[in-house]
Formats: sequence, structure tokens, C-alpha cells
Amino acid sequence: MDIEEIRKDFPILQNKKMTYLDSGATTQKPNQVIKAVQEFYEKYNANPHRGAYSLSMEATEIYENTRTKIANFINAKDTEEIIFAKNATEALNLIAYSYGISNLKKDDEVVISIMEHHSNLVPWQKVTKETESHLKYMYINAEFEISDKEIESKITDKTKIVGITHVSNVLRNN
Repeated sequence: MDIEEIRKDFPILQNKKMTYLDSGATTQKPNQVIKAVQEFYEKYNANPHRGAYSLSMEATEIYENTRTKIANFINAKDTEEIIFAKNATEALNLIAYSYGISNLKKDDEVVISIMEHHSNLVPWQKVTKETESHLKYMYINAEFEISDKEIESKITDKTKIVGITHVSNVLRNN
């Protein structure tokens, strides 16, 4: 599938010559997602897990079926491994302040890259300070990449969490 075929799925990209690079803040939605959201609002709009009335139970079923579909898609061992969050910031805070606080011990290590957005930096700064664990940074080379040598030198037997961005919006090439 070429790029033009993919662009056809995104209404906002029709008749516009643009490349959108701010998905960390807001992702553009393909037609399939827009239609699914519209169908939910038109037919099932109720709070999942909040009511004993039929519409709420239908919303719950859709919600849980979605969890199952995602678990199957990524080969998760159990649907309970799938957690929904409204955005990456909320998800990172959830991991840091639930898993991190509960599981990190003195002298454990958390490794992140120097390219991280504050949403993946500040929670780990606070959690490592509170748990007396250590926050280590992987640095980038002139090509804005983390080298194999850097990875091998920073991730050790004491490393319990590695949190690295796939694409960084905090880099700037002058």
C-alpha cells in the first residue's frame, strides 16, 4: 500500500498537501475510526460499567469486546493487560505512579532517553526520587539516534523500566 492509498483514509488530508507531525498531541483519525465513533454515539452512547440498564450494558459489552480485540491483535496473554487511557500523558503517569511507586526499590534503575517529552520525564523524576531508585538518560548522537553502545552501557541488570519515545517532538535541528 502506497502513501496515497493511506492518505485516502484520512478526510483531513484530502485536497491538502501537508504532512502532519503532531500526533503526540492529537492524532488525525481515519474514516474507519470516525465512523466507529459516530456509530457509538448514535447507537450505544452510555457509560460502560456504570449502569444496570440495557444501553449501559451494551456500551460495556462494546468496551470489553474492544479490549479483547486489542489483546488478540497484540498477542497479550490476558485482556486485563489492556488498559485504556485518554492520552500518553495519562498512561505514563498511571504507569509511574502505580507500577513504578509500588515496584521500584532503592538502587533500581529507570532508563529514558534525553529526547523525552516532559510527560515521560517528570513522573520518573518524582518516582525515582521517592523510591530512591536512579533515573538514567540515554543520549543521542549527531544523527539524533541512540547508538547500540549507548543502549548497552545504560541498560543494566538493575534496570527495571525503560521508557523511550518512538518519535520525538522535542528535537530541533538548527
